[in-house]
Amino acid sequence: MALWNVDLTTEDGALGAAQMGGFACFVAAVLSLLGVAALFIMGTVGGLSTMVLAGAALAMAEVALFAIAGLRLRAGKGEVLGYAAAIVLAIELLVKIATVSFIGIMIDIILLIALGNGIRGARALRQLEMGADEVATIFK
Repeated sequence: MALWNVDLTTEDGALGAAQMGGFACFVAAVLSLLGVAALFIMGTVGGLSTMVLAGAALAMAEVALFAIAGLRLRAGKGEVLGYAAAIVLAIELLVKIATVSFIGIMIDIILLIALGNGIRGARALRQLEMGADEVATIFK
């Protein structure tokens, strides 16, 4: 399945797109977890302050959101959680643009495209839900 051209007219295509969005959420969760680890390492060098702990708590909430949204999108559901994850990722992209982090900007753009396709796939799956009789006629 291509990242740029997603076929949402079939159930397999929509499920593949939703699962790709789930994979993008998992990648974002791992990258956020690495950020939390870096925050703790830098925080322990200079002493843990309240700001470091607050930032780590917010980052862990972001990790949890990405992980839960990834699980729901992998199942072909979770359109609302996908939107929430996309909003958080878009805010993160804006921060990276403001700090001129070129590699981070490219990674976030790719993740946002995959996550957007995943949300589209979850929406298409909701609209394409086939009954047992319709699925049985495919295999006759």
